[in-house]
Amino acid sequence: MGSEICIRGLVIGAGIWYTSSTSFANPAVTIARVFTDTFAAIQPFHAIPFIVAQLAAAAVAVWAARWMFAKDSGDGLALIHS
Repeated sequence: MGSEICIRGLVIGAGIWYTSSTSFANPAVTIARVFTDTFAAIQPFHAIPFIVAQLAAAAVAVWAARWMFAKDSGDGLALIHS
């Protein structure tokens, strides 16, 4: 089990180190990349689709969380829809 964790960390680290895209999971990172002058920089017009997709995914995640935890049983525990 311990070696699996180490290997997984190494694979993720290698992916971040050897790719120019690394992570656009955060809109702040996407915007910051527009202002960088490195090999990992992106053009402003390329950043717009990333930001739109991030905001759309956030909206879907909020909707899904509200749907899954919408009902309260009265004892303070949220019920998950099945």
